[in-house]
Amino acid sequence: MSASPQASIEPKLIYFAQRCSGMDALAFRRRWREHARLGMSMPRWRNIRRYAHCDAFEVERSKLPIGWCDGVATLSYRNESCRFAHVTDASAAPQMKRDEAETFAHPVREAAILADELVFERSRSATTKLFLRLRRSDQITREEFRDWWSIEAGNGLRDSLLASGMVTEYIQNHARLEEAEYSPPSLCDCVDEIGSYDIDACESALLQVFAGLPGFARHVGGCSAIWTVETVLHDCP
Repeated sequence: MSASPQASIEPKLIYFAQRCSGMDALAFRRRWREHARLGMSMPRWRNIRRYAHCDAFEVERSKLPIGWCDGVATLSYRNESCRFAHVTDASAAPQMKRDEAETFAHPVREAAILADELVFERSRSATTKLFLRLRRSDQITREEFRDWWSIEAGNGLRDSLLASGMVTEYIQNHARLEEAEYSPPSLCDCVDEIGSYDIDACESALLQVFAGLPGFARHVGGCSAIWTVETVLHDCP
């Protein structure tokens, strides 16, 4: 019997980074790290527990629909009070916004979701990570989609992926049902994180589950994928 997934108490911000025009991939990666160092140098960073940059890379003949971006950032706040303190710290905002404008094609707020993390399997052993961005169909509410994806689909996905022996981590990040005053607008309804040693095996397992999952076509209005390599920049218990 599969173990129940664990809901994290740490609010989590995920943003999909797109570089400024005129900047190549290598220059963006360096600039993105500089942006991170600036953010981590500020007093409000005490509110953050974990922060990672996941640099995107192209996969030839991918079996999944690719939603290209230059990278995905994951940022976990220590708790909700820390999140509120972080986003309401007015002293950091002007400098961070100016630096964002020099780094990204769009402000972080416009390319992010605030999520509740649901951990089906946690492992840091594989740094190659697939991000799967999911949108619900128009006939399904966010609450219905969240219940279905986490309960009906979640354990089956976790078990099938882990059975391949090439997947070590499976996490669902559900966009918050009710967004607070300082939450960013949602770009999707859920972002799945999948740590894998084998891209082909992971994609094949995913597609096999999707094909046999009752209600998939009714609940899922669209999905897109991006393969990345994770670099952890901050991890403090």
